[in-house]
Amino acid sequence: MIKNKVLLSFDVEEFDLPREHGASISLEEGIEVSAQGLERILRVLDRVGAKATFFCTGNFAEGKPELITKIIKSGHEVACHGVDHFSPQETDLERSKEIVEKIAKIKVQGYRQPRMQKIDYKELRRCGYKYDSSVNPAYIPGRYDNRKVPRRPFVKGGILEIPTSVATRMRVPMFWLALHLFPKKIYYKMAKMTVKSDGYFATYFHPWEFANLAEYSAVPGYIKHNSGMKMAGRLEGLICEMLKNGYSCITYGECYEIWKKTRKKEK
Repeated sequence: MIKNKVLLSFDVEEFDLPREHGASISLEEGIEVSAQGLERILRVLDRVGAKATFFCTGNFAEGKPELITKIIKSGHEVACHGVDHFSPQETDLERSKEIVEKIAKIKVQGYRQPRMQKIDYKELRRCGYKYDSSVNPAYIPGRYDNRKVPRRPFVKGGILEIPTSVATRMRVPMFWLALHLFPKKIYYKMAKMTVKSDGYFATYFHPWEFANLAEYSAVPGYIKHNSGMKMAGRLEGLICEMLKNGYSCITYGECYEIWKKTRKKEK
């Protein structure tokens, strides 16, 4: 049973948000923006002594191999997040694993599909993944409607799916944007409520949220809100609040191991 756990994750991808809003940005610049934010995240996690999982694209891993190494040396987990974040391909499950494992020099267990899109669980298993976290069991207009998907971990196609947390029966998304926009006390309260109801709290962010975004006019204001150093402060505040309440931060890989042991006992 997963109890009193916090699962922090970061989608380490090239910053391509301007392209979603009609502006151009080079791959190299996108990687640099995310690298800036990633460094800030690692400093926060080191300060508070928390572990996290970093879902990395092949593009970022190849562009910043030294940061992939730094993530691992800091005691965190590295997982896969496709190859090119803006243009996902059917071959990404296999190629992403090959690229990240070669650079990280480890066996990767987990995957997350870019933009939380649908995933082929049979293909995940064929490629050697153990778990996935591509489901946000909520309704996001223009993206997906997962309100009928289980909100707690479930198995599909031999893969453990670890959904992102949603709060209350209304399934309020507790992902990255919520921490930007909600008052901190309300977000913290909802996060703790989620732990009590589901046994864990799982959320995700992007390194580019922690970078300086002021110069990117194509990025909507609601995304820039509380970004950069302010977002780093909000993340640190969230972690400290959860630790203060007796919850521990674990990686998604550790969550998978807890689930596997629990299943063996039940048998």
